[in-house]
Amino acid sequence: MLLVDTRDVAPADRAEAVDAALTAGCVRAAIRHRDPVAVHATMHLWTLGPCKLVTAHASGLRQTRTPRHLRGVSEPEMVALAVQRRGLAQYEKRGHQQVVRTGDLMINDLTSPYDVNWPEDGGSSAFNVSYDLLGLPVDTVRRAAPALRTSPLYALVHQHLATLVRQAPLLEGDPGAPALASATVELLRALIVSAVADDPLTAAVRDDTQLTRIMAYARRHLTDPQLTPAHLAAVHNLSERSLYQVLRQGGISLEQWIITQRLEGARSDLAAPGKRHRTIAAIARIWGFTDASYFTRRFRQAYGVLPKDFRRAAHEGTTTVAVPESPGPTGSRPDSP
Repeated sequence: MLLVDTRDVAPADRAEAVDAALTAGCVRAAIRHRDPVAVHATMHLWTLGPCKLVTAHASGLRQTRTPRHLRGVSEPEMVALAVQRRGLAQYEKRGHQQVVRTGDLMINDLTSPYDVNWPEDGGSSAFNVSYDLLGLPVDTVRRAAPALRTSPLYALVHQHLATLVRQAPLLEGDPGAPALASATVELLRALIVSAVADDPLTAAVRDDTQLTRIMAYARRHLTDPQLTPAHLAAVHNLSERSLYQVLRQGGISLEQWIITQRLEGARSDLAAPGKRHRTIAAIARIWGFTDASYFTRRFRQAYGVLPKDFRRAAHEGTTTVAVPESPGPTGSRPDSP
């Protein structure tokens, strides 16, 4: 949902429109614009299950949340996982000062006063979740905030959030959006307790989020032909037997899941006009299929058509393929990918 695009607002009304959008998408706060005459902003809000995803690109401004803004608030207490997509932001909260630069990931506890300053044009995206859903004490979140980069999960969560932002327009109405939001909450919980390190919740949360972390890693490395059960077990400090046990409890057949996801990626590339110059074999290799004949066989099994026929029909605008069956709920081990 578009909260505001100042290109559609009269210049004299832009500051007020941005203030209203920030309040609707984030929280109540005092807002001061660096140049009230040259205000510009674009903000979107998407709902993913019980969570919100907010993106903003705006001219320089300062947002200050004071104790007065917290009084009488009826909304659930929230925490935001944000990535600075452009420019830098200067945060001050509970005596802690932090400069967040382009590409940085940060956590903002929204239950207490804070001050954030964008001295120039800036952009950020934030995943907002209630503390009730997060299931962690406020104090744990506050202690983790300045130490996120110490967590080995930092890069994984960063990439997950960036992907979530890119796909948000497609995800909001998808039936899987609530499950995706739950997985994101689990990753955020794991990142927080990992950054705190000595928190007594660490072991319990690590176990609770193990499946989510494994599958998030697998998604990031789908195109790597070395994405095998042995490799996946090793990077998560598990035996292969333990890995399959975790997956079985989650109703996931790993090899079938990997093949299904790779086939979907290859199918998308085969239909993409910008990738018509690539051979079918090259696309198969990109998605981890080192054997072209194996790729062709699995593609036909999944979609009822040969890759070359699918590509031709896709570019002629006449593509009709069968919907692949969902993988079974067991931890069975079909053909290796």
